[in-house]
Amino acid sequence: MATKLGQSAAELARMNPWWRDASWQDRDTDLRPVRESELNYRPAVLADLQPGGLYLLRGPRRVGKTVAVKQTIADLIASGVPPQHLIRVAADGWAASDIRTVVSHVALPPLATGAARWWFLDEVTAVTGDWATQVKWLRDNDPDFASATVVLTGSSAPGLTAASGVLAGRRGRVSNADRTLMPMGFRTFVASFLPEAGAQLPRLGISELHTRQAATAYRSSVVWLDELVRLWELYLRYGGFAASVAAAVAGQPVPDWFTDAMFAVIHADAFAASHLAETQTSALIDRVWASTSTPINLTNVGSDVGVDKDVVSRHVGYLRDAYLLWACPQLDKPWLPNDRAQDKLYPIDPLVGRLAHLRNPARPDLDPTVLSEAQTGMALRRAAHAAGRAWTADTDLFHVRTPSRKEIDFVGEALAGAAVEGKYVETGKWAREAATVNASGFLGILTTRNVLDCTADKAAWAVPAAVLAALVDV
Repeated sequence: MATKLGQSAAELARMNPWWRDASWQDRDTDLRPVRESELNYRPAVLADLQPGGLYLLRGPRRVGKTVAVKQTIADLIASGVPPQHLIRVAADGWAASDIRTVVSHVALPPLATGAARWWFLDEVTAVTGDWATQVKWLRDNDPDFASATVVLTGSSAPGLTAASGVLAGRRGRVSNADRTLMPMGFRTFVASFLPEAGAQLPRLGISELHTRQAATAYRSSVVWLDELVRLWELYLRYGGFAASVAAAVAGQPVPDWFTDAMFAVIHADAFAASHLAETQTSALIDRVWASTSTPINLTNVGSDVGVDKDVVSRHVGYLRDAYLLWACPQLDKPWLPNDRAQDKLYPIDPLVGRLAHLRNPARPDLDPTVLSEAQTGMALRRAAHAAGRAWTADTDLFHVRTPSRKEIDFVGEALAGAAVEGKYVETGKWAREAATVNASGFLGILTTRNVLDCTADKAAWAVPAAVLAALVDV
């Protein structure tokens, strides 16, 4: 951030080419690769913004928040908003005081009488200092900013959570003011390859997994079963980050540049406060993901990597704060976690879980069975989020430890009595595995590779993981 007002004004003009150039999208370094790829993907995470609202858009680095912002700006211009009323700033490296300086003191294009600006502060959580208090001051004391529509994007859960409290009462009378952009869900992935399947497949709410409507939906989906299984296993290799999906659509491997970029997101950004060497970072994330699908023992992880348990715990927290990891606690009593028990930890995307292997094939890859369980859980989390649950809620999904010390993978209040258990098989073996969930009081859904059996009334069903994810995911 330049310290002189004139330099700051020039920098803003550079970052907002739509002020003077109607064809700015043709040369934009973020939008051009999207347009040139074979991937027709445009998340609606910033759709239906209400004038005067203050929105928080969260999500991991490299997920496409900047692209979503610029696509929204293009849409607003197309809808008739004057380009000079739209201001985007890349806030990485700023100090908190720079926000007030730019908003209140830097020369901006004139504002039409009675109009209000649209501010997009990109990666505001990378600003040093108390940026939320600066934004609050501006909403309280700067008339133009108080009436503006403001979108703040960030990749730090603690920073955005704290900001939600500081900015309470200053966000306008809008609904859905907190938005989350995660890697592409499986249903959208399917539509990228088979648009007709994406249009024809029914949809299920997260509370409908073991209902008559669900049984009908599962059976009607078998016409696509072969393609869904093929695409599910492709999804488990490529994940849902747009750059990786574009490679899958083009029939190419995950680009090396993207795996390196994702590693940098972890090592140089999420672990920025750490003193781990690159090799230690690789070893740590490799060992953490090796525990995927089982309650993690932080002491054992630290012993294997050569660091203290507290170091492992701190770095798990870094991954969670950067939206790269989610935790599934053990259920204590409905619906509270057992704080004395170990959590199960899952990567938010297959690419994150496979990262150490993709960068060094000598490291073991994650088993498809484990990845299938993890991404089934992500599909359920996205469905809960679509139904109105905050992404940061840690009590949407739990795992259950039965009296016989067996585990059920996913239960939760939103599942309305259903329990989802990963059994990635293609034989009748699933029926023997159903004894645990049948004795639990939950209505079981055992996610198989390609076996469908939803004939029982009050007992467990077998549903292909690809079918379940395609119907509940977004």
